[in-house]
Amino acid sequence: MAVMARAEPGSTARGFAAWRVAVWLLLLLAAFGCVQYLGHAQLLWAQRAGLSPTDSAAMHRMLAWDIGYLLAAFALIVLCAGCILRQGWARVPLRVAAGVLALWALVGGGMMLAQWPQYDRASADALVQFGNDATLRAAVVHARRVYRLTLALKAVAMPVLLWLAWRLGTPAVRAQFR
Repeated sequence: MAVMARAEPGSTARGFAAWRVAVWLLLLLAAFGCVQYLGHAQLLWAQRAGLSPTDSAAMHRMLAWDIGYLLAAFALIVLCAGCILRQGWARVPLRVAAGVLALWALVGGGMMLAQWPQYDRASADALVQFGNDATLRAAVVHARRVYRLTLALKAVAMPVLLWLAWRLGTPAVRAQFR
């Protein structure tokens, strides 16, 4: 049986739209974040027994951050799904969320960049200290690579998120929403 698609009256969406791809990518990354935050929260919750009061308070703070990030990622999933379905209520909040995420990437990247000299020095010292232990050396090299990759991804994410926020406000895209 063939699948039939029905064009909605007044719909101006035709062909490829890069903003939709960006929204899908944002949805997938938010879903991945949900899984990561939920997994981390479950690990913390499983380790709660037998902790000292100081460690328990620190664990509760980490749990609070995990739950906050989990809720924010879930809200972003809902907004992205609404935009994918071209619901009018989701367009403006997703524009705001994209702007906030771009600002968050800027702040986080700036903090990482400011800490780069200390991180580089500490990881170089660790490489010297581990000497011939190939496993630990590989772990330090991997951590350095992840640090650089994270900085690069934040640098790429900022203009993409700002572009998405701008694009969702253009009249051509605005007309595609109900």
